[in-house]
This record gives sequence, C-alpha cells and structure tokens, in this order.
Amino acid sequence: MNRILRSLGCWMLAISIPLAQTGCTCSPSGADNESADNWILDTGFERGAMVFHPIPGAARVSGKLDFGRDLEGLKSEWIVSQWNSKSDIAKITGKRYDKRYTYENAAKTLDVADDGTVTLRVDTGEEYDAPRVRPTDPWVHLYLEQRYASPYRLADRGNLRLRFEARITESESLMPPEQYDPGLHASIAVFYLIVGDLSGSGDFLNFCVPIYDNRHDVPPGEWHIDSGFNPAGDTHKLIYTLDGGGLYDSPTGDGQWHRVDVELQPHIEQALEIAKQNGYFDGVSYSDLGLEAIYIGWEVPGVFRSEMQIRDMAIF
Repeated sequence: MNRILRSLGCWMLAISIPLAQTGCTCSPSGADNESADNWILDTGFERGAMVFHPIPGAARVSGKLDFGRDLEGLKSEWIVSQWNSKSDIAKITGKRYDKRYTYENAAKTLDVADDGTVTLRVDTGEEYDAPRVRPTDPWVHLYLEQRYASPYRLADRGNLRLRFEARITESESLMPPEQYDPGLHASIAVFYLIVGDLSGSGDFLNFCVPIYDNRHDVPPGEWHIDSGFNPAGDTHKLIYTLDGGGLYDSPTGDGQWHRVDVELQPHIEQALEIAKQNGYFDGVSYSDLGLEAIYIGWEVPGVFRSEMQIRDMAIF
C-alpha cells in the first residue's frame, strides 16, 4: 500500500499529543449520561465541544459548540478537529431538529441525537478544487477527540475493553473512475487510542481500531512506523491497526450497524512488543502504559461524500 495512505492521520497526531497535558480535564463536571466507569467522558456532549481551527498544526481553539445548552462554568471534554477544511464548524449556527442537534454546511456535519448517536459527515467535493495528485498533498480530517490531562493507567482495569456501534450511512465516490488512484484517494473511518508510557520516556503508540475503508470490504490489519512524507508532522512512532477480520463478520460499508466489543490488553501488548522490536519503549511493560487520548472520525484524501454514525461508545 502506498506509504501516504498507510500513514493517514499520523502527522495530525504528532501535533496533538504534546498538547494532551493542556487539553480537557478528565474530571467530570455537570451531569453525565454514562457510567462513571467509562473512560470516554460526556458521551451525550452535555458539556459541548471545543473546536480547533482548520489550519493544520495551529491547534488553537476557534470556538465552542454548545448544542443548544447553557455551558457557563463547564469544561468541554470533546474537541472537534477539522484539518484542511475550507470552513470552520465553529462558525456554523447549530439547529435543533426534533430529537437531535446539528451543525452542518455543505462540507461537513456534526449531529448529536438525544440518545447519544453521533453523526459525522464530510463532502470533500466541497473541499478539493481537484483530486490529490501527490502523496504530499494534504487531505481532509474530521475528528472527535478527547485528551486526558491525567492519563488512565491501562493496568488499573482488568479485562479492559473498547465498545461501540458504528455504521456507514453513505460513502459515494465523486471522482471520475479514470482519476481514482487507491494509492492516493480513499475514505477511511477510524477509532484511535493513543497509548503512552507513564514512566516518563515520552514514547507513545497509535493504536487504531478500524471502522471503514472504501478500498476493502473489511479494513485489514497492519503496522508500520510513521515516517512518511511530512517531516513537520510524522510521529516516527508505531501505528498499529487491528485486523477488521477479527472484529466484523460482514462488510463494514453495508449501511448496517456493526458492534465492536474487543478486549484491548492482548492487542496492545502485541503492539508494545512490535514497538520494542523497533527501538521504542525500552524497559517498559504493559503496567506502565496509559490512555492519553482518543480520536474518532474521518480521514478523506479522496473526493467522497461520506457519512458515519457511532453510538454506545465506552472504554471500561
């Protein structure tokens, strides 16, 4: 596979991780609609979401989404990142439609239903003047993030699990077939866990649970060291992607809900061993690892109209 598509999102993660200590507090404030055992906080977005400016690398807050609530005195757990977009979702006026609250324009949508179902849509036909032609060309991201100022120690939870349900409600290529190059163009949905060394080395790995990849019925597993084409953003850390064949029993783009319920420890231990074989995490064991951040959403280096829904998110 072309290196740039094996490295999707990695340059963005590189600028994000150093900010984890200055991000959202992990201490709940205000009412929560999830169990106190859930490491994913405020799954109903009751404390809104901060928004980062679309300029990659800026990592500066351009506004806040309140989902129609009074958020005075509350700190948001969520961040919306929208790298390489021509518009800023923070400048969109939100609207309530029956049992959901929506921020949308022609290029993107963030919709949160009262039952906690989140919709993320991107239309990169509104973003790209022409299809990407070089691996170094930037691409659109639309992510929901949480960053934990006090990372969660993985070993504090026996049988640590990630659970969610997701479905792809739309994925349409807007490119003429003769322009489509699967080495340059794709529509990919992911759930990243950023796992770091709490003993102080600064090492971390990008642990990816795949949701969708338009090039495959079921997203494949793989690992590599992020050392692609963007010298300002490459993490030079391990990116480990679970094999979707062990998660899904039918194509993930079929429009149906797919449930993921996976025990994390054996897979993270395998990722840790691979990282050690490549010169990282010297002397570090699983008991030293902590969850520093999560990223959920789209990376779309192709010209696609893509929409996903996700619900029942938990790490416990």
